Amino acid sequence: MNNNLGIILDPNSFKNIKEVVKKADNYNFHSAWVTELYRSSFEQLTFIAEITKNIKIGSAVTLAFIRSPLITAISAMDIDSLSNGRLILGLGSGAINTNRKWHGSENFDKPSERMSSLIKILKNIQKGLYNGQDIEFADTFHKIEIKAFKRPFKAYREQIPLKIAGIGPRMSNIALNESDGYLGHVVCSKEYLVNNIVPLKQNKDSHISSIILCAINKNKAQAVKDCKGTIAFYSIVKAYSEPFVQLGFGSNIEKIRKAYFNKDVDTMIKNVSDEMVEKFAIVGSEEEVNDEIVKYKDILDLPILTAPHYYLNEEKLEFYQNQILETFKAS
Repeated sequence: MNNNLGIILDPNSFKNIKEVVKKADNYNFHSAWVTELYRSSFEQLTFIAEITKNIKIGSAVTLAFIRSPLITAISAMDIDSLSNGRLILGLGSGAINTNRKWHGSENFDKPSERMSSLIKILKNIQKGLYNGQDIEFADTFHKIEIKAFKRPFKAYREQIPLKIAGIGPRMSNIALNESDGYLGHVVCSKEYLVNNIVPLKQNKDSHISSIILCAINKNKAQAVKDCKGTIAFYSIVKAYSEPFVQLGFGSNIEKIRKAYFNKDVDTMIKNVSDEMVEKFAIVGSEEEVNDEIVKYKDILDLPILTAPHYYLNEEKLEFYQNQILETFKAS
């Protein structure tokens, strides 16, 4: 029986990815999740599909708009087959500058409506390819016409579970009511989830998952300190502002952003208060963290834990990863 917890895999090295995911698989974690910033999510998923047996594998997230819907669907279907039906596809719009300036993708207008369209076309493509049917789809954002094309092999299943990431109300509403569930970011505090996300759910079959920064350490003061770099890094993204602002940390994130663009990491971290860590992370001893996880499980269908990782050395990252694995292993 799994522990109903996910774990984020750090992209720093494939050696570390392998060690963590194999241990998570052996320890009966529900799922292991890859990101897409420094590495491609699909390549990482392919890698871990081959070296695991039971654990579900997911992307948190795959960038939604930088690939064609067809290649997104085919890639996901191939990984799902490779893993014998263990894939959970998590999609996120990404930041506007990431899409336009990094990937040269101008198609970022009306991201919520575009995501809604993408959900529909991905379902159509999967259904058509699975059943060997022609595929036609057209709306404001996407148009596809595939005729007389059949893959010479069967996909593992007709539909892969699809979760959508979001912060704002429009994207979060689409995630909860048009896909298989919502995938929250590290910046989604417990208060933000309760007040801004849970009330949007109308589809009883959708699930709420969210990534939680977790630092298990008997030296709680050290755990708090070690979380500050990760919180600082994510607070620089303007799209992630609202959860900070709602809790009264607007001035903190303004100072952090200014320091980031001045390449002043020390000042970034200095402006993350202990109170911010209390709101955006769970820290402390095994007992303290376990108590907090119980509270999150009252809100979430699946908490996904991530070790602090930004502006920390590899040794500390591995320490916190191992603490998560050992604390929550299930027999």
